[in-house]
Formats: sequence, structure tokens, C-alpha cells
Amino acid sequence: MRNTTRILSFIIILVFSALVTAQTQQQIEQFLKSKGVNSESDLKKLLAEENISETQAREIANYYGMNYDEFVAKYLKDVSVKPQKIEVKPIDNSSTNLTTRDSSSKENSGDSNTDLSPTSQIKPSPESGDNRYFGYNLFENIPSSFEPAEVGPIDPGYLIGPGDILRLSVWGATEFQYQLEVDAQGNIFIPTAGQVFVSGTSYESLQKKLTIYLSKFYEGLISDPPTTFLDVSLTKLRPIRIFVTGEVKNPGGYNISSFATVFNALYAVGGPLVSGSLREIKVIRNNKVITTVDLYDYLLKGQLINDVRLQNNDMVFIPPRKKSVTINGEVFRPAIYELKDSENLQKLIEYCGGLKSSAYIKRIQIKRVRPFNLRTDDPYDIEYVDIDLSKVLSKESDYELYNDDEITVFPIIDKEINFVSIEGSVYFPGKYDIKTNKTLTQLIKKAGGLLPETYYGKADIIRTNLDESKIFISIDLYELMSNPTERDLELQPRDNIKIYSIYDLVDKKNVSISGYVKNPITLPYADSLTLYDLVFRAGGLQDPFFRGRAFLQRADLIRFNPDGVTTRIIPFNLEDVLKDRSFDMKLEPGDRVLVYKADVEKVLDRFVTIEGEVRAPGKYSLSTGMTPMDLILQAGGFTEEALRTEVYVNRVSESGYPGNKISESFKVELPLMFDRENKNNQKFVLKHKDIVVVRKNPEYENQRVVRIDGEVMFPGVYALEKKSETLYDLLNKAGGPTEEAFLFGTQFNRDNQRLVVNAEELWNDYDEDLDVILKNGDIISIPKKPNSILVTGEVNNPGLYKYTPGLSVKDYIDFAGGETDSSNYILYTKANGETKKVGFGFLSSNPTVYDGSVINVIKKAPEPPSETTFDVGGTIKDVLSVIVSAVTIIVLAKQL
Repeated sequence: MRNTTRILSFIIILVFSALVTAQTQQQIEQFLKSKGVNSESDLKKLLAEENISETQAREIANYYGMNYDEFVAKYLKDVSVKPQKIEVKPIDNSSTNLTTRDSSSKENSGDSNTDLSPTSQIKPSPESGDNRYFGYNLFENIPSSFEPAEVGPIDPGYLIGPGDILRLSVWGATEFQYQLEVDAQGNIFIPTAGQVFVSGTSYESLQKKLTIYLSKFYEGLISDPPTTFLDVSLTKLRPIRIFVTGEVKNPGGYNISSFATVFNALYAVGGPLVSGSLREIKVIRNNKVITTVDLYDYLLKGQLINDVRLQNNDMVFIPPRKKSVTINGEVFRPAIYELKDSENLQKLIEYCGGLKSSAYIKRIQIKRVRPFNLRTDDPYDIEYVDIDLSKVLSKESDYELYNDDEITVFPIIDKEINFVSIEGSVYFPGKYDIKTNKTLTQLIKKAGGLLPETYYGKADIIRTNLDESKIFISIDLYELMSNPTERDLELQPRDNIKIYSIYDLVDKKNVSISGYVKNPITLPYADSLTLYDLVFRAGGLQDPFFRGRAFLQRADLIRFNPDGVTTRIIPFNLEDVLKDRSFDMKLEPGDRVLVYKADVEKVLDRFVTIEGEVRAPGKYSLSTGMTPMDLILQAGGFTEEALRTEVYVNRVSESGYPGNKISESFKVELPLMFDRENKNNQKFVLKHKDIVVVRKNPEYENQRVVRIDGEVMFPGVYALEKKSETLYDLLNKAGGPTEEAFLFGTQFNRDNQRLVVNAEELWNDYDEDLDVILKNGDIISIPKKPNSILVTGEVNNPGLYKYTPGLSVKDYIDFAGGETDSSNYILYTKANGETKKVGFGFLSSNPTVYDGSVINVIKKAPEPPSETTFDVGGTIKDVLSVIVSAVTIIVLAKQL
């Protein structure tokens, strides 16, 4: 049942991808990512956790009509791998016979052409999924360092052919530059000189050939001295055709960059299979092996040895693996390694990074399946061989290894035995080697000796036997140290010695001082320590400024009572102790001294507050003799709007007030200048918590600014001269309206809202009732005559219509095709903002329309949904039916 559930969990992922085929690839990838499946490795991990083999997964996918490989290739790419720039194209079988495929390759790839797009090449093949095989994970991710360079040194003997791209540059008397591609016939076309055949020309002689040809058109190329110069270079080489055969997933022929090397080709095809060799990769050219590449040189030494640039028709051959040997245990790089025939145990130790310091070299074990030539009639062909690795490490000898050998390097025994430990009252406690500290006195001497506070009455040894049982041994440390020759004790491995201190038995006695001192401290008790010594050591009270904020009339000494548990308080005059040593007293163990700040008795942080028209209102420290003018100066002085002749001071009494009163206020006159002496006025001195208020000058007014735009003679910004200045005054200041002014449509904006005015009647008839007193920030805009009417809303043809004097609202609605069926009522808005509601009824008003007006036909509101009504008739009918049924039942019952 559990396994079925696991399989179903995987089916859900596959079925989902089948259901969302109409969605975008990005949506599917986002869904899979939300489920924690971001790559093929995640999918394999999921299958392994659910005990599902890859074969089972393929069968499940086929059952639901899906292709497992297509699903993985499309949606489960490793997101950590960057697309590669290397261009690898399979050779088209229809045009050449150079590509070879066997039937199994075709089944794996899906068609006769190998898909080697960058994203398909970076995934390891299923056959190479065992990461224990050293080196094969190199091909899981393609580093950019192994992409073939797009440019590089060109062999002078390189023959130009179709597909090559040339850059032709001419400068001097004539200047031009062209990118020229060699076509299939081997020609390049120069726009200024025509077609030139270059195929088969060596790169070395190409420039000379083009110079001779172009000299027919540009004589400066061969004049003496020349006046025109020419250069030709190769910007892109045509791809070459190579073959990759042997132990690779998709052997066959490929088109690849001309700059590609053996390593580039291996990365491009996904690397060898696990069954393929990393040690003898061969490059065959013209049926001859021109080089052999050993990838271990790169993996272990960082060297690209014999990595040649490939040429057209080269073959890269990966032979089967040589002998495979596994090494596990205490080595830095346990894995399965491939060894050449001549390589044995010494080389294997080198390849795996060497031994860890915890390795036991006197014995390593080899599990071996006997080679065919060494087998006997014994049916048990697996044997275990133990060897001494120390001889191999010293290069005295080597040990021959065979295919499929498994080597285990064991760890040393990490159990600590040959030591003794000492703790407690010694200078250097810790673990010591028993070989040089065989007796207790030798160990104590090695640990630096005993501390002065050592308790000599007793020391303990806890001894651990081989069976892990414990023995407790108590010794007299005084007798041991007095007569070490006779009383010394021989130690055994893992003995633990405890040396006691007198403070392990009795607490240390201290004295302390805290509170209002610079350095609260705790000191070890000493017989001669006095109260003055402790106060002096704490510091600060010798400084007159610091001392001035201390409460000198009393400090407290807290001392333990004879019971050692409760305490008592001994008050003393701190000032007397500091001035006269006769008031000093001797301290006792555990004494604590508390020094208090002066604010326990009086207010230290005295302040006053200033509010109102000053630059920096707030709270300020109160100084002796501070006046309101002093406080105003500290607050940055007056603001522009301040009343500078007087301030108001609010004060509270320290003793409070009877009844409802909580404070009192004073009016304080200020000097005309910042006169500290204030000779003409009695000085008013501030007290703690006074609030000084500087009020605003009632006669001070900021300037008021308005703006008039549009059709007046002098539009712009105007400053008001009087509080009562009006719109009519402003129109006069602005020179009056122009000939095109539409006064009736004047827009008056105040605080971002429209103020309805009739500027036309105001200007023409000057009716004071129509005038408006201006405020700071008012904006007046006078438009030009519109000569149009806007009809909008629920009409059949909304829009602008020419203004005709004397026409009514409904006349203009008729012009707009009449109202629609959903029309409700009309809002008629004049150009000055006045709005009137007009109905459609026979007796409704129909006002005359003025120039610039807006007629808006409002739509009917949707009817609310009808509520369920109570069906009285139906209810009566139902009730009667129930009654008749009940009577019938009663009659039948009586008859029975």
C-alpha cells in the first residue's frame, strides 16, 4: 500500500504536465519549482526517496501516454548551468555519409541527427549517474573556460573555403571596410570591385592575391611609395567535421568550431560514459593516432597536456575503461579510480589525495575478485588481502592491483589512553602524557606547582579501570608534599587528580561600593581596608563638580549580622569621611557601601520652557539669575511675527495652590534692545518649570498674493494692499477685460475649489452684492468667448453645438438627437458654474441657454432587485390542504 502511494505521488507530477499542455513552458516550470522539482537531479532524488526505479517511472509515464525523456528534456533542465556559446551541429545524413549511427543510438536520440544544443549537452547521461566514479562529473556542467575561442591565431597554411568570413580593410587615399563571406562556389563579392575566387588560397597568400586584384581599381596599392593600404583577416572560420566514437552516449559525426580542441569536443558531446576511459582518449587523423589525452592530468594536476586543436575529419575515440579500483576509508578523496596497466597502489594513493592523519598504515585491506588467470577449482573466488601500507608509502615496494579491487584504509583507534589529568588549584591544569609523569609529585611539578590558596588536607584521584569501572582514592596532600620520597603515588593511565582550593570550601570575602561613584567596584577583603580607602578607590568624589551632585549628608554601609544571613544598615556622613579621617571606620567581609545622588533631596536638573514665536522653542536648562530675554537669546531670538515688547510667564508654586488654581501667569515687559542690565525695568528672574510664551504681533500681516490670468489687459500676480480688496478692484488693477473676454465664464479658484461668481454683471453694472473679497492664493482665470454649447450624457449625438442666443435647453437636446430611453433628468450648468436641475415633464422648466453652458442628461439609476413577495393565496391553499388531510385521517381512524 505504501509503495502504491509513492508511485501515485510521481504519477501526479506526470499527469499534471499532460493536463497543462496548453499552458506556457514558463508556467509548467513554475509549478514544478513550487513542488521542489527544479532539475533532473531533483527528479532522480525524488525517485530514490520513494524507492521507484527509473524503469518503473518510464513505464508509468508510458501508461499515461507520456514520453519520460521528452518531459525531462523540456521541463527539468538544471537551472544552475549556463547556456554555452559553443556551436555544435550534427552532420545532416541526407547530404553526407560521414555520420554513423547504430540502431540503439537512434532509439535514444529519437531521430538520425544528434541533438547537441547547449542545454542538452550539459546533462549527464543516465549511464554515468554514479558519482563514485572519479572524474565523470566533470562533464555535468560546462565551464566557460572550455568554450572554444571565437578568434585565435590562424595557421598561415590554412586554406580558405566556403563558410569562412573575411574582413577586408582599405585605408589611405581610399577608405572602406567590408565583411565578406566565401560562398558555396568559393567566391567573395567586393562591392567596389566585383567577384573574386579565393577558395583554396592559403591564408598566407590571400592578402597578396587581393592586393594584386584590387590594384586594377586602386593604383595607390602598388605605387611607389604606396598611397593606399590593404589588410585582410579571418573573423570567423567555417565549421569543421569531426567524429566522436567509442564509449559515448551518441557516437557519430558533428560540425564543430574550427577553434575547438579535444576538451571542447568532449564537453560538447557530454563526455565519456562510465564504461569509457578517461586515461587514453585518442585523436586519430588520417588513420594515425596523433595524440593521446589523459584527463587525470587535468583533474589532478590542472594541466591540459596533448590537448590539440582538431582538424577536419579528425576522429576522437574513447576506448573502454581500464582496470577500475575502489578506495574507501581514511583518504581525502574516496572514489572509484581508473588505473593504467602499469599503475598500482602507489599511484592510487597519489590519485586519491593521500591519507588522512587518522589513517592506520600498518594494515589496509583489499577485497578482490580473483582474475580469471588466477582462479582455481575453489568456488569462492573472492578473497581479502591485508597489507602493510607503510612500505608502500616509503617507496620501498609497490603492490599490484587488479580490476574491481576494493581497498579500505582503516582509522587509528581514537580512544585516549596514555594520559593523566589534573584539575583544581594548580597553575596549569589539563591533560599530560603518563610516560613522563608517572607519579603524582611529577605531575604536580609539570602542572606548575600548587597555588597559594591550595587546601592541603585532602586531594582525590578518580581511577578508570580497563572495564571502565571507577575507583576513588583519597590522599593527604600535606603528607605527600612533606615527604614525597616515601609518600609518592604511582599513577595509572586515565587517572584524574583533583586538587582543592580553600575557596572550594569557603566563599571568597569581598567588599563593594556602588551608586553615585565613577567606578563601582568589588575588591577582595583585606584586614587593613577602611571605608575611606574604598570610597577613594571608587573615584569621582574628589572632583568638586562631580562631588557637587552627590548627597553628602548621608551614605549607607550595609553589613551582615552575626548570623551571616540578615543585614543591617549603618548610615554615615559622607562629607565628614572625605574631610576628616577621624570619621573613618574599618570594613568587614561582605560590606557594601551605597552613595546617593543629590537629587534624592533636591532637584538637580532644573529647566524652563519657551513656546511661541521664537526660532527654537523647547526646554532649556535653568541658570541662576536667568531672565526671559536670556531664554529668548538661547532659543535663537524672535521670529518675524513675534510681539517683541512683552512675554507671558506661567509659573507653578512648589507648595501648590488651594482650591481650583493650579498655576499663575505674569506679563513681563521686554526692553527694546537685548539689554542684559535692563536699567529701565525691574529684572524678572525665571524659576524652575517656568513656561515663557512669546505671542504673535496682532498688527503683523504677511503679504497676500492673488493671480489673474486670461483675457485681461495685464494678467499676472498681484499683491493685495488692503484686507478688504475685492474682485472688482483686481479687475481694475489688471486694466479691465479685453474685447474677447468672456466674463460670464470667469473661473474663480479658491483652495482648489471653484467659487461661483458673476463677473460679467459685476463689471458691467458694479453690483456690490456680487463682489467677492479676495484671499491669499486666489486664482482668477477669464477665458475667451466660446460661442458653443456642450451637450453630453444620455443623448443620441453628444457633442459641441454653436451658441445661438435665445434657444432653450430642450432646443439643444433636440439638436443632439433627443434624449435616450434611459435618460432621467437634465443638469444645466452655466459658464460661471451655476447649475440647475431640469425635468422632462410637460410642466417642467425650460430655461434659456447662455454661451459656454453645459447640458448633461443624467442616466436613470438601475432598479433595485425585487424582493420576494408573500403569496397569500398560495399560503391559504396549502393550509387548507393540510387541514383536509388531517380530518380524513381522523375519520378513517374512527371507522376502524
